[in-house]
Amino acid sequence: MKTNRIPDSTKSATSPGSRSGGFTLIEILVTLFILAVGLLGLAGLMVDGMRNNQGAYLRTQASILAYDMADRMRANREEAEDGGEYDGFSTANASTTIPACASTANGCTPEQQATVDKVQWTRQIQGAGSGMTLLPGGVGTITHDATDDIFTIRISWDENRRDGDAGESVTDDNVFELSFSL
Repeated sequence: MKTNRIPDSTKSATSPGSRSGGFTLIEILVTLFILAVGLLGLAGLMVDGMRNNQGAYLRTQASILAYDMADRMRANREEAEDGGEYDGFSTANASTTIPACASTANGCTPEQQATVDKVQWTRQIQGAGSGMTLLPGGVGTITHDATDDIFTIRISWDENRRDGDAGESVTDDNVFELSFSL
């Protein structure tokens, strides 16, 4: 007579005689370590990306301010020709008081308008009166080269920038320069 054998359920799947199909604690820890290193690398990339984005924003603001002043000078060509009232101007320690002619019905003379332009430009760069500085530590200068009749507007600002890689020199990363003629 044949008897059916009933399997022994008391044997564990993890007994020395059987093969384990699951993960061990060591394998899980190694996986978590690799994942953590990858996430730290990703976080570093995000921080670098945000820093570069801030630098691009400041450079864009400097570009807008430089072209704004160039347009003001072109609009007041009479005072800008041959350097005029604009040559040698710097926003460092410049007045931020808007002349009275800017708010009168009669308006300003071309010479007064040059002063208004410089004061408004200074106020924009320094954030005077608005409570918002477009360029931290921003300084704008205007120079005129009489030989070529070329104006140069240079705007610099303070920026927390990257130090560069080993042996790399990072300079003039916070300066925007625009050269133009009337």
